[in-house]
Amino acid sequence: MIYQRIFQVVGGGLCAFMIWGGGFFWTESLPDNFTRTNTYTLYSKLPPPPDGPAFCSHTLSGPYGVVMPCNFEPPFVWWLRRKNS
Repeated sequence: MIYQRIFQVVGGGLCAFMIWGGGFFWTESLPDNFTRTNTYTLYSKLPPPPDGPAFCSHTLSGPYGVVMPCNFEPPFVWWLRRKNS
């Protein structure tokens, strides 16, 4: 029973984080001093800035980290405003 509750709390928190606009990223070092950054969010189909919402990255450990909207406003709010105008 306690394991089910822990799973619900962790899973619900992760879902809320992703809906709010959070995501995860990782970077890879490529030859010739290039870096590739892969980002995973629920809002991958939105256009990049300046047309779309901007995401700011926060490194957690080495090449891994989290991204959040820079203005802490969920991307679906940006999408709703853009759709209605």
